[in-house]
Amino acid sequence: MGDLKLRTRTVDQELHELQGVFPSLTKEDFFYLENGNICVRVKYETTGPYACGRFHVLIEFPHTYPTAPPRAWITEPRLSYKTHHVHRTDKYGHTEICYLRPQKDWHYSYTAYDAAIMIQTWIWAYCRWRKTGSWDWREA
Repeated sequence: MGDLKLRTRTVDQELHELQGVFPSLTKEDFFYLENGNICVRVKYETTGPYACGRFHVLIEFPHTYPTAPPRAWITEPRLSYKTHHVHRTDKYGHTEICYLRPQKDWHYSYTAYDAAIMIQTWIWAYCRWRKTGSWDWREA
């Protein structure tokens, strides 16, 4: 696919960071979106008392990354329209989740690893909400 370039970091650097959460991820898992942003597809498997299946997530690195955080889109499963902490749903039914408050919870020194852990926390909260009806995060 050629050399993928992020604004000030390389895909190789972010790949190394993400392999801390997704050890089998490779550089070939990264690709360009129609908008020119680089992204990667990852899978989260939920476990424990609130487990609710596997989540396919597209992590999108905007042109302003790392100043701005990556965007996270849940591509599977389809989320309930009543789900908390989401931005929007695109034409494909993918839901962009609000896994952080960009102005308060993101710093340009954070990496894709940090974003992946924050996304994982959102997924845990979602699964807990589906099982208990309680969403423990206050709205920003």
